[in-house]
Amino acid sequence: MRMKGILILTTLAFALLFPVTTPAEITDFKEIQARISEYKAWLDRFGSNGARYWVRLDGSKRPHRLYVGEEFLRADSSDKEHFIEIFSRFLAGHPEKNMLIDIFEPATGKWIGEYGFGGFRLF
Repeated sequence: MRMKGILILTTLAFALLFPVTTPAEITDFKEIQARISEYKAWLDRFGSNGARYWVRLDGSKRPHRLYVGEEFLRADSSDKEHFIEIFSRFLAGHPEKNMLIDIFEPATGKWIGEYGFGGFRLF
């Protein structure tokens, strides 16, 4: 009887910790992955071989350090904000979440802005 109770508790704990995924959840995961892939393709067009909005990313520190290019600095404010927002969502790995980003100028290594809890700011 005691062994049966332990088995029931173990099964219940396992079911609560590792719920069975439904087909809807798998679809959501696939949709998330598809959206992140779209973000990556879009960002690659703006990378060092494209429009040069960004030059490199340093992910060794938190927040991530994004070194932006000359084209980013020339863009209008709404394009800058949209670009940084998409980059943040790509780094977070989810279209509804954001990653903190510090923005740097690559030539001088100067900190020129940030994207975080307070939104997008350039100094």
